[in-house]
Amino acid sequence: MLPWLLLLLQGAPPLVSSQGSAPAAQAAPVVAYAGTLRAGRLELAQLSKRGEHDAARELCAALLAKPDFEAQPELERAEALYAIGLARGRAREIPEAVEHLHRATGLAGSGELGRAAAYNAATFLLQGAEGLRAQVPEIREKLGLPPLEPDPAANAQPASGSGAPDPLDVAREAYLFARRELATALRCERLAEDVRANLELCVRRLRELDSIERQREEQEQQQQEQEQRDRQDKQDQQKGENQQQDPSQQQDDAQDKQDPQEQDSSEKQDPAQQEQPQPEQKDAQDESSKDAQPQPAQEERPLSPEEMQRLLQQLQQIDEKAKAVEALLRERRRQPVKRDW
Repeated sequence: MLPWLLLLLQGAPPLVSSQGSAPAAQAAPVVAYAGTLRAGRLELAQLSKRGEHDAARELCAALLAKPDFEAQPELERAEALYAIGLARGRAREIPEAVEHLHRATGLAGSGELGRAAAYNAATFLLQGAEGLRAQVPEIREKLGLPPLEPDPAANAQPASGSGAPDPLDVAREAYLFARRELATALRCERLAEDVRANLELCVRRLRELDSIERQREEQEQQQQEQEQRDRQDKQDQQKGENQQQDPSQQQDDAQDKQDPQEQDSSEKQDPAQQEQPQPEQKDAQDESSKDAQPQPAQEERPLSPEEMQRLLQQLQQIDEKAKAVEALLRERRRQPVKRDW
């Protein structure tokens, strides 16, 4: 049973245009070939080389429909299958070509025919991989080919969980499959140089696809970083817009911010300046100094008899007290002082 990759190779575009390669709109009933397998494969080889692929396809089906096909000798069947495989491969029907060439290799074994069938199967797979490579967008741009338009039939199909495969991944799998086939074909000594050349081509193509994949990853990483920067810039812009206020509010905020600074500066002033009196204190001092200044002499008025009498009484009392104190002092001085010696 053919691997899933061969089904994808069936949709690979042909590398070289050919005449009469379009399939028939409606398949005609298959009529078994009346001649021998040898005659049929020789006729098939001529049709295929002339590019008459529709006629060659009908003859392939007729040869396989022979009732006694399985009864023929293995070598005859191997040669017929080899011819059918070459004809289908020239028509760019790669899955069918590889299938018949594998059957020919199984019948022919390790002989020359078997090795040739393995080599041609690997070569057709490499050609199919080249067709799939041309579907990678980066390769199309490199080759100057227009971008591929989306397939309406593929869009009409129900979407699967994994989605459509990436052309790059499909092409890589095709080259890996072709490389395995070419490694098997190395057993053919006569075609060793051609196999090595095809193997080198496979390796170059795989490296090319790996380089494209790395470039994709770098571009994706750069895109993610750019998106992150854009989101950050947008957030900063929104934050700035939210912080915008009317001029009066901004002025009040500015004053609020300046007040602590002014207060700190006032606290850090020189102590001598801090001891200076405030305007209220200075005014109070001025008033006190004014009170201390001599007032202008007021006009003298004569005392009344009552005031004069009170004044004389006060003076007399003061005089009497003074005399009593003086007498007491004299009395103390007259008393003898006891001597200690």
